[in-house]
Amino acid sequence: MRTYTGCSSNGWRSVDKGKSTMNKYSSYILYLLISIFVAIMYINHFGPMNSLQRSLDDSLCKLTATEGKRPNIALIMVDGSAMNEFGNWPWDNDLIADLVAATASGNPKGIVLDFELAEDAAQDSAGHTDILAGQLSWIENAILSYDIALATYRSSRTTNPQYLFNNSISTNNPLGVLDEESSLLVRKVFLPAEKLLTHKPYLGFDYLSPDKDRTLRHQALVMNYEGYYYPSLTLMAASVYLGVPPDQIKIIENDVIQVGNQRTISISDHSEYFICFSKGKSFTRYSAAEVLGEGFDFSRFKDKLVLIGVDDPLFTETFDTPVEDAMHSTWVKATVIENIVNENIITPKNDLPLFDLLILFVLGGVFAFALPRVSLMHRLIILAGSLIVLANVNYFLVSSLRVIPQTVYLALELMLFMAASPILDSRLITGETKSKPARSRAKLPKIKIEKKFEEDEIPVREIRSSSRDPENIKTRQIDYETQAPDTTEVLDHQTIDPDAQFSGAEKETATPPGVETPTALGSESETIRPPADKETFIPSDDLHVDDQPTGSPTVESSGDDTPAAIPTASDGIKNLGRYQVMGILGKGAMGTVYKGIDPAINRPVALKTIRLDFVNDPAEMAELKERLFREAQAAGKLSHPNIVTIYDVGSEGHLQYIAMEYLKGQTLEDMIRKKVKFNYRIIAQIITQICNALDYAHDQGIVHRDIKPANIMILKDYRAKVMDYGIARIDSSSMTKTGIAMGTPNYISPEQLKGLTIDRRADIFSLGVVIYEMLLGRRPFKGENITSLIYAILNNEPEKPSNVNPQIPLLFDHVISTALKKNPAERYQKASEITAALHDFTESFASR
Repeated sequence: MRTYTGCSSNGWRSVDKGKSTMNKYSSYILYLLISIFVAIMYINHFGPMNSLQRSLDDSLCKLTATEGKRPNIALIMVDGSAMNEFGNWPWDNDLIADLVAATASGNPKGIVLDFELAEDAAQDSAGHTDILAGQLSWIENAILSYDIALATYRSSRTTNPQYLFNNSISTNNPLGVLDEESSLLVRKVFLPAEKLLTHKPYLGFDYLSPDKDRTLRHQALVMNYEGYYYPSLTLMAASVYLGVPPDQIKIIENDVIQVGNQRTISISDHSEYFICFSKGKSFTRYSAAEVLGEGFDFSRFKDKLVLIGVDDPLFTETFDTPVEDAMHSTWVKATVIENIVNENIITPKNDLPLFDLLILFVLGGVFAFALPRVSLMHRLIILAGSLIVLANVNYFLVSSLRVIPQTVYLALELMLFMAASPILDSRLITGETKSKPARSRAKLPKIKIEKKFEEDEIPVREIRSSSRDPENIKTRQIDYETQAPDTTEVLDHQTIDPDAQFSGAEKETATPPGVETPTALGSESETIRPPADKETFIPSDDLHVDDQPTGSPTVESSGDDTPAAIPTASDGIKNLGRYQVMGILGKGAMGTVYKGIDPAINRPVALKTIRLDFVNDPAEMAELKERLFREAQAAGKLSHPNIVTIYDVGSEGHLQYIAMEYLKGQTLEDMIRKKVKFNYRIIAQIITQICNALDYAHDQGIVHRDIKPANIMILKDYRAKVMDYGIARIDSSSMTKTGIAMGTPNYISPEQLKGLTIDRRADIFSLGVVIYEMLLGRRPFKGENITSLIYAILNNEPEKPSNVNPQIPLLFDHVISTALKKNPAERYQKASEITAALHDFTESFASR
């Protein structure tokens, strides 16, 4: 039962209307939240969903894979029977020359030698290499393979390697330079023997690499070597078959590769081609023993592309593919060539993120509007039917349009809608409550509300006992024992003036709901109470919310990462232990830093006091002091030219202090704030020194935990000194536990924010942030508040420094991106690895 006292009906009607409106849109909100949840996973490339998408792609490819022989490609394999007859592999070059010459006599469109033909002194001295070179001199369509070694970053050199440059391809960029990640980056090539290259045969690099789940799905078709782009063995072979020279092959960055005007090959943003495998043995295979034997019909090779490979586990690889396990590498390359030649190309459509997000939200809106209007059974039928339709659409797109859509997130959204369907009928969404059976209340009278409306008269309300004069008063009667739970209809038919005055006893007894109120309508006194199972509404005007509760703590900020200095009794001290205090060097979050003198040897020292006034528990205070001594003693054992030396640790009264090496210089933080312009060699030298310090400390089992510019001192000769070893551990583990503000976590690693185990790789992450800030004068992760900053560190990838300033060497992009990996296993594992990378850069920089 609802009790109404001193309020207009419009007030309660608005409450009911607001509640009704909320219930009305609850289903829309639920489906919107589901859509947002799926969209967030899509944007962040949720790992399990990506694995599920790959499995779905494999199933579609296997389901739609075609069968039958490909008549325009043939394989010649140096297999067991050939090796039994002519000897084990590797064969002499003169025997290979016989096999190539025999194959060429059948007038094929191209001959691909899918094996290594490296320099061999024994072959040269025996004259076998000259024989093979002589045979290749009259075969104009031979394609030789060569191996490559990958690089971690793109070389800045632009040269024309002899023999290889004739096989380079063009780009759609007028400068001829694509994005660093748009192709394989190669630091070294292993070309065939030079004598075999004198007549300029076609060349293609040999490289196959499976995905992380060890399944081969893609092949890189283009690589970058010393400023130029070169085709793979498969791309070159397909171009030779189609009669397109290498200079007419063009790569359109992150889109397609154009083979003249003959073929257009869809590629990913890494120039990878999605291989369309076939079922069964789709290529005619011959043994080399047959070809070299008598009576072989060489006309079988006419106008075909012939691949010569080796079927020996010691020299060749096999790969698991979506349609077959342990597929021979030569067979894989033949499949890629067949795809290009016969335009049997499947394109994964994963380059339309905005369109995919739009579909997710449109689907959510449609189902949010339709599903609440039907029963639960129909909802489940509709959603199950939608999943079936989605599966058929996938099959149609792959089999007919040769497109693999990225629909796993749509399927996830539909399944979540299906799981949420029963919730639409719950009380949480509908807002409906079950009516309870009326309880017997023999003594509770019926209540009548009398309305007297006359012209020029203020309406009043009277509450009277139903046992008094029930016949003479014409009123609307409400029986609270049998009344249905919803009284909205009654309110809609009443008009109560909010400014009306109470008359007689009612004016004296108008009280808040639930208070016992005797009626002054005769000698009897009765109490009107709301039933326990009903709601009592209080007008919103009676609610008061203070802007800030009395006694709430006020937090003040100094406007930067360092909390405002707190004056303490230590500001006037003259001695700390045996050390004489000469003045104040600065103040920080942990306490005050003084300049002091060790009178025993007249040595200047820096005295850093440690604030422990935030600890009230004596036992915790004692434990923290013991830890401070232990950590400082451990750090005091560090003796390295790039680490500030700790001399002593002690206490003076209530103050704890650490005596350390006194240095003249500036912190790296001050230099960055002053916008000091470092050249890149100086930056490399500073970072190398920091890495040396970290590597030394890590080998001693000590992790700094608070690497940041404020803890790095730069001396006049650009020597770097890492400070606060032994303090950072106390700082991070104790002060944060007690609620002391530690500033913004700009340099903290993701595993520290997650509370995981910390090791040397946390310092490497922090160093990556420092390098970024030195290069650009700003930090890589941004946030309007502490929460958004932590989210950015855990989830966002910073912009590459070279994108902001093109003059920054690309090496720093690689160093920073590796150091800032979210997963510690993917970062540099030791600081010395950064030192090695920077050393190579410094050497090349000095030579230039």
